[in-house]
Amino acid sequence: MNKEFLQLLMDKTGFPPEAQEAYRQAAEQLDSQQVDGAIAFYYENDFSTQLVHPLLEDIAEASGLSIHTVWGLFLAFAAETARHDYLENGVSEEIFWDTFCDLKYKLLECKENKGVWGNFVPFWYPIFYSCDIVKLGRLEYETRAYSGPARTVGGHTLQPGDKVLSIHIPSSGEPFHKEARLESYRKAYDFFQDLRDGGPLVCQCHSWLLYPEYRQVLPAASNIVSFMDDFSIVEVEDGSFDDAWRVFGPEADKPADQLPETTSMRRAFKRHLQNGGKTGSALGLLVFDGQKLRTP
Repeated sequence: MNKEFLQLLMDKTGFPPEAQEAYRQAAEQLDSQQVDGAIAFYYENDFSTQLVHPLLEDIAEASGLSIHTVWGLFLAFAAETARHDYLENGVSEEIFWDTFCDLKYKLLECKENKGVWGNFVPFWYPIFYSCDIVKLGRLEYETRAYSGPARTVGGHTLQPGDKVLSIHIPSSGEPFHKEARLESYRKAYDFFQDLRDGGPLVCQCHSWLLYPEYRQVLPAASNIVSFMDDFSIVEVEDGSFDDAWRVFGPEADKPADQLPETTSMRRAFKRHLQNGGKTGSALGLLVFDGQKLRTP
């Protein structure tokens, strides 16, 4: 349990001063051997959130800390080994820290939604510790195998099992306009030369942000609508609004009439839900040739 590394991570990823102090104080309440043992167990068991969670519950109970705070500290301390692994894989120090800024984004979400500094979505993180995701500019790219049927998009035929990049949109607060996204695609095109093997950059994204119904909710000039236009939408799933907390924060579970209206997005989605509008998600495919999008 390297507290010097914890401080380095918090500095490099921009933890707010209040959060840094909270983590430093919380770290003093932890049993170093227990935490180090849990980290070793995590790495030995393919980063299984389910298997390590009981160990962290015991640590939380013994320390008197919230389980969310313990998860946040655990993931921060565990990043020391991940840093070594990323560098061994040829990933630059800068890209590593940009990627692990995700811990800060989730820290802020945890504070807003749970009232404590920590992390309440640990299931999201195995791909970080297995070195299967990098943040390049505005977007994160996860390496994975395409599991859908054969499809031709933008002149490129995608077969089941082909390596693709799954795009994730971190809540970093950075600009999300078209040029910011194109700059990210260009960075990914250069970074993943081996995966492309001379072909275009092929990405997929499964997200509520691609759900076509939301075109009726958001202004035509919205960056989210513009993001939809980067993709060919190949699957649409109607269903519950599982990502409502991303819009409404800790009040997301309230009835539609009681949802907050403090931002234009919240007002728009509240009206949509009040009027019985559909919710869901969609899968999109994106093909980028290094200069321009070939999709849709």
